[in-house]
Amino acid sequence: MKTKIAKSCLFISLLLTVAVTEVKSQDSNPSAMYIDKVSIGLGIGIDNGGFGGSLLFYPIHQAGVFLGLGYPIAGFGYNAGVKFRLSSTTSTRRFIPYLSAMYGYNAAIAVSGASQYNKLFYGPSVAFGFDWKRDYYTKGYWSVGLFIPFRSSEVDDYMDDLKINHGVEFKNSLPPVGLSLAYRFIVS
Repeated sequence: MKTKIAKSCLFISLLLTVAVTEVKSQDSNPSAMYIDKVSIGLGIGIDNGGFGGSLLFYPIHQAGVFLGLGYPIAGFGYNAGVKFRLSSTTSTRRFIPYLSAMYGYNAAIAVSGASQYNKLFYGPSVAFGFDWKRDYYTKGYWSVGLFIPFRSSEVDDYMDDLKINHGVEFKNSLPPVGLSLAYRFIVS
């Protein structure tokens, strides 16, 4: 199982390294900053479905909708939600804070050597974070977030059942918050 995790991390790292090679504009006017309406992100975190990606569409400058699909170790995960940029429509800032709300996978239980007990749990999550562009003309940017999942008691009940009835020993508890890191490619 650790080799699968290592391979997944290596694959994501390779994708993110390739993403750092960015296309530059010939325009030198900061007002020509690329603001995304549609972007595709590759990374890790709840909003990316685990190790995966997401499609983000902004019908208006400050509010967007997204769908994330990925592999959070215990199976296939997804999330859908909204993202609100905390910036004006005329902003030329390279650092833009955001708030987000979503529904989808927010807990993954993976049991080494007994994958029949692997299970994903779904529910709402909220997030805050920031998008950062290296310069005004880059056709991509980094997105970093801190996610707070609202997990039902079903998650704890399942973990208790695995401990008591199946002899599963957990070395880690579920973290109360999750991190997200992705590189977003601006499509339009």
